[in-house]
Amino acid sequence: MGKLVDKLKNYSRIAIDTNSFIYLMERNEKYFNEVREMFRLIESGSVFAISSMLLITEVLTKPYKDGDILLANRYKAFISAFPNLYLKNIDYNVLVLTAKMRARYGLKTPDAIFIASALEEKAEAFVTNDIRLRKINEIEFIILDEI
Repeated sequence: MGKLVDKLKNYSRIAIDTNSFIYLMERNEKYFNEVREMFRLIESGSVFAISSMLLITEVLTKPYKDGDILLANRYKAFISAFPNLYLKNIDYNVLVLTAKMRARYGLKTPDAIFIASALEEKAEAFVTNDIRLRKINEIEFIILDEI
């Protein structure tokens, strides 16, 4: 069992950034094993995962740009059917909290949407590889490069 999974066992609700999905689906050499174990933990119901509906746009853009319809379809199938994973809609409350996160921390809109979605859904930790987000005080961050 990997270090990431050991750390995640301390939480019941986590938020996941786009990069973990990309590392898994595109079998990133450095991160694949750790994120695969994380998704197995989620699949088993040991932890519940949250992401933003914006995830769809972020993971599909490159495959569509590259004309890789097979990869785009794999992403859509995986995300739409994965158990214990909830994609938070970008609703009014998320947008208001997004504005507050942008104002408070100077975040880019996509990052602020992911954080706001995590906070709205009461995630206890946010799994990412974006160390710039660590300045946010409202949620704990698990940085993959530090695992």
